Amino acid sequence: MSGIDLVAIQEEIALHVRTTFPQYEIKEDEVLDDEYLLRVSNKTKPFVVIRWSGLSRDASNASFAGVRHDEYLSRFDLVAVAPAPKIARKVLNIFMDQLIGWRISNGAQLTPTLGQTVFPSVDNNGVPHLYLGIGTLEFRFNSENPNSYITP
Repeated sequence: MSGIDLVAIQEEIALHVRTTFPQYEIKEDEVLDDEYLLRVSNKTKPFVVIRWSGLSRDASNASFAGVRHDEYLSRFDLVAVAPAPKIARKVLNIFMDQLIGWRISNGAQLTPTLGQTVFPSVDNNGVPHLYLGIGTLEFRFNSENPNSYITP
């Protein structure tokens, strides 16, 4: 990796998730709005969506050498979509248990943040249609070579 390449780290994490959980369908960057969720059958096999966050700088670990030498952090949400709340909760817990502590190649371990929750997605009549279990993991990293940049 050269420069501060967040996408490369995200791809590394996504590959790890896919290889660790081959029995689950893994989707990235799906927009889980009401229309999308209503099109998903409530008899569907549980699947997981990874929603990526952007890059943040950890000001508490600022470097005198300059901002490119600082520690950076990012997060991602794991959204377990399932037909029942208990299934969503179990799938989310399985994923979180396997991923907490896994170390990215250029940084720290995946760490839970912001808690976990399960809530219903309701249909047009207010009846629960699917359930979403959401957990967030954070990772910190530094640039291997702060004076280099990503080359397209």
